[in-house]
Amino acid sequence: MFKKLFKYTPTTQEQQFIDIINKLLEHPKTSLKMTPLTDKYFLINEQKHYYILLKENGIQLTNSKFSFCKSLHPKAYDIIINHIHAHMEENRQALEDKLFIKETTMLDSVINNL
Repeated sequence: MFKKLFKYTPTTQEQQFIDIINKLLEHPKTSLKMTPLTDKYFLINEQKHYYILLKENGIQLTNSKFSFCKSLHPKAYDIIINHIHAHMEENRQALEDKLFIKETTMLDSVINNL
């Protein structure tokens, strides 16, 4: 109950950043890089010419015509990072499923032959 009462609502601009990040994550030509030691996240979309750096509760959005830096409320930053982590987990699971399908097929073959 208290979480609902005190749930953070992003500002209009923060919501725009959240929406931009989500659209970039959905775009097939976006690559996502993370630096574990410095805790920076890079979203790179060469096709659309958008580059985003997330670090220390801040965001930098750049393309060939502009660069925009903004500090974010820590809760808004956490929302964005949680979206990125969820996206990374989805991709990791898809990769694991693809890599280990042969193992599953082999084990099914063993089961069927017993």
